[in-house]
Amino acid sequence: MQTSSQQLYDELFDYARNLPKINTHCHQLPKKEFYGLDLDALLQNTYINWIGIPWDQSAFSQSSLLEKIRLNSFFVWFQRSLFDLYHTDEALSASTWSAWQERIRTAYQDASHPEKILTGQCGYRKCILDAYWRPGSNNDSPALFAPTFRVNSFFFGFSIDAGDHDGNNPYALYPRDFILDLDEYVAWLRSTILFHKAAGCVALKLPIAYDRGLDFCEVNEEKAFQAFSRLTADSPPQSSYTEKTSFPLNSPTTSATKPLPGAHVEDIKIFQDYLFFQLCRIAAEAGLPLQIHTGMGQGFRTNALQLKEAIQEFPETRFVLLHCSYPWIEDMSLLVTSYPNVYPDLSWVPLISTKAATTLLHELIERSTMDRICWGCDTWTPEESYGSLLAFCHVLASTLITKSTDGYLSVQEAYQFIDRVLSINPDQLYRPAHIK
Repeated sequence: MQTSSQQLYDELFDYARNLPKINTHCHQLPKKEFYGLDLDALLQNTYINWIGIPWDQSAFSQSSLLEKIRLNSFFVWFQRSLFDLYHTDEALSASTWSAWQERIRTAYQDASHPEKILTGQCGYRKCILDAYWRPGSNNDSPALFAPTFRVNSFFFGFSIDAGDHDGNNPYALYPRDFILDLDEYVAWLRSTILFHKAAGCVALKLPIAYDRGLDFCEVNEEKAFQAFSRLTADSPPQSSYTEKTSFPLNSPTTSATKPLPGAHVEDIKIFQDYLFFQLCRIAAEAGLPLQIHTGMGQGFRTNALQLKEAIQEFPETRFVLLHCSYPWIEDMSLLVTSYPNVYPDLSWVPLISTKAATTLLHELIERSTMDRICWGCDTWTPEESYGSLLAFCHVLASTLITKSTDGYLSVQEAYQFIDRVLSINPDQLYRPAHIK
């Protein structure tokens, strides 16, 4: 008896959803941030908040919000997640808003509610956590979270008054005397990375696309030393940077570092370019994959092809290109074909545009090798993480069923591909990742 297309879709979708999996990229909030969570707080910690439409407690405001975002991909998958997790098909509306407030508030009275979703409904056996508020953190839950170490702050350590888009400066995160020598500064970066690797970090993360372009060029030492010397000339010998105490909000209104008085934009780029190439070298030496945010960010020179020079220069460095350069997804076809050290990670893409993610996956199946493709939810909350998973399961099932129907791959190969992307590939890529 021949399996119908719908039946095969359902089987592939359910297989992907229920498979024990490794989530390669998330920002899951610490447990204390979930205390007293309700619908409003939940929405504020989803990508729906990035759409830029404010709302308040009034029915008019809620109706206006929902009318505008009803077909937005962020909202569609978030609402589908709520339907599954809270066992109801009651659509979000101004009239049901208070009921959803109470439903979610009641659920979060159980402190184990977030982890039940992540390990139960999502089926994560491990999540690689990018805690930008505390780089290298595992949210005090090592059984579930393996940390990636975010190194972005080091690209702004040319001054104690500089900071990245999260407001982070390395002297605030890791207090010590201010460094005037570039060799010593690179040694500090290396020792900090090795310290965090020993503490359990399984990768490095660089989201600098929110601060500047990815157009890194190799810089000779003399030029880099001169630029660093000029940038640090007016800084005091002791750091006066104070540690942040507030938790950073989930907001797209990030701002790149502004040039400091007397500091040349060219010098900052020279320093950062030089440091990036040093980082690529350190990543290879430490055996840690380098996760890089590609595509959306500042949106100017943030496409993945900007990294071609470094990818070619460091064949031993494993470059994990998060978000697959969306919306410039064509970049991935060239990079994955030409460079076996490029690992496409589809995190976030199915949430941004499910159609684009489907197009991308078709190309990756045809252009990449089967052992390099991964996926992560890239979310803050369990509800949106599950929504992100639903979106990717849909992308997987719809893409693979088309490939199967066209005779490009067999049904057995479709199942093997799901195993690869959601379990085998990340397990191999992030070893030793304490993933068991």
